[in-house]
Amino acid sequence: MKLGVLGTLTINDVEVAEILTAPKPRSVLAMLMLEPGRAVSTASLIQELWDERPPRSASTTLQTYVLQLRRMFRDISPAGGGSPADALVTRVPGYLLQADHTEHDLSAYETLAEQGQKHLEQGDNERAEELFSRALELWRGAPLSDVRPGPLLYPQICGLEESRLAATEMRIEANLRLGRHREVQGELTVLVGSYPLHEGIRVKHMLALFRAGRLSAALDSFHEYRHRLVTDLGLEPSPRIRGLQQAMLCFDPMADSLAILDRVASGASR
Repeated sequence: MKLGVLGTLTINDVEVAEILTAPKPRSVLAMLMLEPGRAVSTASLIQELWDERPPRSASTTLQTYVLQLRRMFRDISPAGGGSPADALVTRVPGYLLQADHTEHDLSAYETLAEQGQKHLEQGDNERAEELFSRALELWRGAPLSDVRPGPLLYPQICGLEESRLAATEMRIEANLRLGRHREVQGELTVLVGSYPLHEGIRVKHMLALFRAGRLSAALDSFHEYRHRLVTDLGLEPSPRIRGLQQAMLCFDPMADSLAILDRVASGASR
C-alpha cells in the first residue's frame, strides 16, 4: 500500500480528499500516515482534533472517524498484491497503520536525504547531488496540504518544510562544489526572495554570483541581507558571512572560489 504525505494525502495514488471530504477524519489519517507501523495514542488524536477543549463525546466521535477510515481502506483498490482492508488496526494505546516503509514517500525521502548528506560529508558531491535530487523529486507540494493542522500536526508540518529546505540547500551546495554555479543562480534568487534572512541560502547566493564573475551583485546581495537583518531583527551579520564578504574583495573569483567555500563551510572568518 503506497502512502503519500509530501503533498496532499494519497493512498495508492488516490487523493484522500476525494473520498474523505470532512476535515477531522483526514487529520486522524494524517497522524497515522506520518508514523506508519507505530501506534498513535487515542489521547494524541483527541488533542490534535480538539486541542484542550475536547467534547464529552470525543472518544465516541474518534471511534466513528476510525470506522470511516476503515471503510475507506476497504474501498481502495490494491496497488499491487496486498489488500489495504486491514491496514488500520487497534493497538494499545490507540491505533496503528500497517504499511511497508518502502511504499511511504516520507520514509523514502528521509532515507535518500540521509544518504545524500553522508556522501556530501565524504566529498562525493556527484553522488550527493543525485541522491538529494531524487529525494526532492518525491515532493508533490506542501506537506499535508489538504489537512487542517492542529497543535500536534502543525509543528510536524513545519519540521518537514525545514527538512525540505535543508535538503535543497545541501543539493545546491553539492552543485556549487561541482562548479555548477550558473545552473543554480536562478533557483537561489527565488530562494533568497522566499527566505531573505536565511544565512545558508544567502551565502550560496553570494557564492554563485561571485563564481559567475558578478562580484558587484554578490556584494549587493550581502548588503541587502545586512539591511534586512538590522531592520527586521536589530542584528548584525555573523562573522561567517562577513568573512565571506571580505574574502570576495580579496580573492580572484575563479581561482579561489573553492577555498572560499571551504572557509565558509567551516565557519571561519578572514
